[in-house]
Amino acid sequence: MTIERIEVNKRLSEAVVHGSMVYLCGQVADDLKADVRQQTREVLANIDKMLARAGTSKAQLLTATVYLK
Repeated sequence: MTIERIEVNKRLSEAVVHGSMVYLCGQVADDLKADVRQQTREVLANIDKMLARAGTSKAQLLTATVYLK
């Protein structure tokens, strides 16, 4: 089974596809001055983008862990 890495940088891959499974790294907002609502929207949009690049969507999620501070 092959492993596909998406948006690889020196430290990590934003997403990894292994078989029919997609794994995303921790997602955080870029705009730290935005309120929690806007930061949440930004993170969810980033997740949508990463899942689309992996050929899937949130409709196919089995599990998600969300931390809000």
